[in-house]
Amino acid sequence: MRRIILACFLLMAAVMLAQDGSFHRAAQDREISYWLLEPSTHQFRISHDFTVTRVGQKSVHSFVRKGSVVAPDAKMTDLDTGKLLKTSTVAGKDVNALGYYPEPVEPDSVAVQGDLDHPVGEGQSTRVRVEETYTDPVGYVVKNGELTWTRTLGRPLNYVTLPTGWMLTEVNTPAVITLDEEGRIKLRFTNTRNGNLAIVLKAKKRPAPKL
Repeated sequence: MRRIILACFLLMAAVMLAQDGSFHRAAQDREISYWLLEPSTHQFRISHDFTVTRVGQKSVHSFVRKGSVVAPDAKMTDLDTGKLLKTSTVAGKDVNALGYYPEPVEPDSVAVQGDLDHPVGEGQSTRVRVEETYTDPVGYVVKNGELTWTRTLGRPLNYVTLPTGWMLTEVNTPAVITLDEEGRIKLRFTNTRNGNLAIVLKAKKRPAPKL
């Protein structure tokens, strides 16, 4: 009897683990990371993962916000195979023509497109990582030695890392503040709302150590 109970328990645990793994893969749009580069460049890098499940989809997209310019070195990686996808910059009207997304984007908007090796099959999925560098001369500025980064964040978990040698002076939204492996200040913003978080953070150069 004990063996039967134990076997049932192990079977239930295996099913729960399998379900949890599927949920984790499906609930992919949860995190995004930003690394602010030297503020005089107005640039920052981003990285985020997502899973494609739409049967027949042949390409994936990362949409560029108005006011930002994406660098040509954008990368998309198929995390299931480790292969880099062929990328190109396309207009919103071209994305709309594909019919992949429930809501159309502005026809004159810009997106980075990554081409999959093969269309997504029935019951299959593909997990993709996006890495891009953006230039935003309006939202990322420096004045009188103080940088200001303004952006809306929509993911449940959003990580922002300051440039090397900069210290946080002000932030308008609660954040968990830590140091990354290189000693840079890293902020974690948790968004529990249905909408976006409007972030304004400021930082200054750390003073040079006294000899």
